[in-house]
Amino acid sequence: MNRWSKVFLIALRIAVGWHFLYEGLWKIDSDTGAPVYAPSWYTLQSSVARLRDYYERTDPLQMQPALARADAWYDEIVKALKSRNRALSEDQKGRLAELRDKVKLAAAGAVRGSVRHGEVVNFDWQLVRDEVLKLTPPPASERFTAMPFLQASVGPFRPVFRSLVRDMDGVDRLAPLAAHHAVEERYEEILHHYDDAGRPFTGDQQRRLAEARDAIKRALAATLSDGAYRTRLADYAAMRRRVAADASLANAPFSRERLAADRTKLDTIEGELLALTDEAVAELDVQSQTIATAAQLGTGPLRQPGDPAGWINWTMRWGLTAIGACLLLGLFTPIAGLAAAGMMATFYLASPPWPGLPAATLGGHYLYVDRNLVELIAAGVIATTGSGRWAGLDAFIGRLGGRAARRTDPELACVGQATPSLERS
Repeated sequence: MNRWSKVFLIALRIAVGWHFLYEGLWKIDSDTGAPVYAPSWYTLQSSVARLRDYYERTDPLQMQPALARADAWYDEIVKALKSRNRALSEDQKGRLAELRDKVKLAAAGAVRGSVRHGEVVNFDWQLVRDEVLKLTPPPASERFTAMPFLQASVGPFRPVFRSLVRDMDGVDRLAPLAAHHAVEERYEEILHHYDDAGRPFTGDQQRRLAEARDAIKRALAATLSDGAYRTRLADYAAMRRRVAADASLANAPFSRERLAADRTKLDTIEGELLALTDEAVAELDVQSQTIATAAQLGTGPLRQPGDPAGWINWTMRWGLTAIGACLLLGLFTPIAGLAAAGMMATFYLASPPWPGLPAATLGGHYLYVDRNLVELIAAGVIATTGSGRWAGLDAFIGRLGGRAARRTDPELACVGQATPSLERS
């Protein structure tokens, strides 16, 4: 192998190492900081649930309190969004006032007996968000999670990748008991965070946080028991069953494309349903920040809430970082190269560019060979050549190992002494 071949192999090792290292460090960094919070979702979700609960459970309704409750709901939304830097425009306030007036008319009909109590609030929080206030969606979180990668897997290995996470479809997590447990668990995590930092919550702070937790759990229970939500959840479960049954019958290209579209739609619906429970946890974080003192807030952000793919996230973050660092430094190069090839094989098999399968989300057009496969082959080349010994810490380790071997083996020591005289002759 000539000098230029060695130079380019060393450059290839460094380039692949840098790619892995930077990707791993970015994923580690994305896990720091406070969680993304979408105030419009939780505020509307809980306020509409409480409004519906009032008119359905209060019997008999009296005119003045019934009308005042609708006004209080309007003021609650306006003040809550303003306090979270989402102040409503005059146009948004006007549309919300129109909806409030419709509620008041229906409430007056319920008092007179011409409208049933359950028909006073015949809308959900999503209508308020999307049609009345026309609020923009919250920013997507930049926190790394392997869930989209696992959800988007296609091909014969799809069941394997999805089986790596328990409750991949989110059905268990959408149960009321599981949702309440998530809020309770977050409450304990918040208290432990400040305890571990040496700034524990006082008794009064714990009481206020417990009150906020209980209020959130009540609002969440009202939302999860809402008829519209239960209907949507039942539709989601039925669609899951139908798509699972269709998977065995999808043989023609058009049927496979429709199956892929249905799976994507299901994952979108799952995310929207789980957002209801996730927002409750995020709201508890915000409430804790209003209760904590400046000194307590100075202890750093709360740990991110749990992720069903937690162990996979940890493996990918630190695996990429360790492999990248070893390749970049030329340390344990054969092992690092094989590990890199194995990781790229995983990425390739999760969404292989094979005929009849949906196209991967990578830019460009591929058939059998994509960037993952190219980098897999490059990692194999790195693992089977001596680039780490040519320019890297493997050369230093090799020299130390050779010296240690000569010190412990008399025959090797004699060979090492005889070699120079032969070369001089």
